[in-house]
Amino acid sequence: MRRGLMIVLAIALVGSGIWGYQQYQENMEHNIYLENQFQRMFYDMIVDVENIQVSLAKAMVTGTPKQNVMLFTDIMHLSYDAQEKLSQLPIDHSNVSKTQKFLSQVGDLSMSLARKNLDGKPLDQTETDTLEELHNYANYLSQQLIELQGQIANGGTRIGELARKANQQLKETNANMLTTSFVNMEEKMREYPELIYDGPFSEHLKRKKPRLQGKQINQNEIERIAESFVNDGTKYEANVLGDLNDTRMPAYVVSLKPRTGEANHDLTMAITKTGGKVIWMLDAGNIGEAKLSEEQGIQIAQAFLKNKGYQQMIPTYSVQYDGQMVINFAYQQNDIVIYPDLIKVKVGLDEGKIVGFEAEGFLSNNYERNIDPPKITAEEAREKISMAADVSEPRLAIIPTEGGSEILCYEFKAKYKQDTFLIYINADTGDEQKILQMIIKDEGVLML
Repeated sequence: MRRGLMIVLAIALVGSGIWGYQQYQENMEHNIYLENQFQRMFYDMIVDVENIQVSLAKAMVTGTPKQNVMLFTDIMHLSYDAQEKLSQLPIDHSNVSKTQKFLSQVGDLSMSLARKNLDGKPLDQTETDTLEELHNYANYLSQQLIELQGQIANGGTRIGELARKANQQLKETNANMLTTSFVNMEEKMREYPELIYDGPFSEHLKRKKPRLQGKQINQNEIERIAESFVNDGTKYEANVLGDLNDTRMPAYVVSLKPRTGEANHDLTMAITKTGGKVIWMLDAGNIGEAKLSEEQGIQIAQAFLKNKGYQQMIPTYSVQYDGQMVINFAYQQNDIVIYPDLIKVKVGLDEGKIVGFEAEGFLSNNYERNIDPPKITAEEAREKISMAADVSEPRLAIIPTEGGSEILCYEFKAKYKQDTFLIYINADTGDEQKILQMIIKDEGVLML
């Protein structure tokens, strides 16, 4: 009997060891996969920045508007792609805000200049001087990223270590080296020239006073607001990391760490000093394989917004990648879609958790508008669209202009052969105000 018990225990011990080894191997494979993903993303970002610098140099020497249109279009896409890669790296968001802003503005300036060249207008001296400064800063950023990549390769630092907080104590020196390098880049990027141009990210629009109102919030209240906003059943410890004062909406940056010691589940958010509203929130936890549908993801995001007091928000379009889904919501007033009042929600499709949130557009622009009735009918607006297109029933929408104003339009979804477009007809003048191509993929819908 005793011997039989010993055999059973031995078998159980061996089985436990095999199971533990399998778990270890699976964790190792998962970590290697994440590391490879981060390394690829980091490398792709460097390539994008290098190509931005090269294309900016070409734009300063070419004299043909046609060639400039091609160059500026490339720069626009490269800038937005580099910004997206940077936003997905496991790096503290507050450390790279200026660099992200730089990439956004380079991309949007390029769009504006491409449109100018389409009209046959050459660059003036001020625009050429601005391009030269931006080229120099893009070159600096490229060199710093290449140097950082070399430090990672030679020093054995893993980008993925920044996301694995469980090993933070053991890897603190290397992790700080990587983060500090980005902070150093940030200090240099603060010096890049202010851009004044007709585009949605231009500095003269950024200086517009937000409509957000409310009392001033102190740090003690900030920690309570942060924990209340997440409210996902996990007990967090909130810490104020610092202030964001050089922004349209001054804010506190707050870190939330689980009290239970859960790994890979730290959150960071920015909360306005006026009114105590969450501008953005990012969950650094790992996202597993998608198990939920697109419809379920939208329902989860809608329920979250309603729970946070954001009523009358309707989903407009979405995109899916790496087990997560980003949904754009616009405010709706009297059945009119208000596109400037925008909120983005990111849902993990593995467990249905809210892993990202951004409401700067809504907090900056939302108010109850006095909307005059349209001066033309929907039928009159329809006549402005090619009869060759298959057009759906329109809806009224307010869209932002690149100069910062708002226009009431009829929004038509039009299909022509294999392509789908959103066409906006000015509801007062009947002019075609804007046209967007909808790129419909398995991952979601993109607008170009």
